[in-house]
Amino acid sequence: MLMGIIGAAFVGGLVLAPLAWRVWQDRRAERALTVRAYVHAALVRALGGESLVAVTVRPPALWRPGRIELTAPSDWRFLLEPAWSAVMSRVPADYELVVRPLTAEAGLEADELAWRRAA
Repeated sequence: MLMGIIGAAFVGGLVLAPLAWRVWQDRRAERALTVRAYVHAALVRALGGESLVAVTVRPPALWRPGRIELTAPSDWRFLLEPAWSAVMSRVPADYELVVRPLTAEAGLEADELAWRRAA
């Protein structure tokens, strides 16, 4: 009788543990998508329409905070200042905001890029 109860509890744990993990993952992803929607709406409102600023949101985990990344092409860097100031009020406490311009080619300095484009 005791062995049957232990066996049923073990099999039940094998089934319920992955389901609980999946529900937790789905809730984290849903919250990240909600945060992304609020941040994107604030960004569109601040810049007066759609722009080349991209919003990427990663949900928080047990060992790290969530991350909101604002990126723009290197020629459109001037958009990051108003974007950053508009989005800052929408960032939840357990998220961090990262603002960075994208370079056309990784590892090259801005002057080297200018010379390459001129050539």
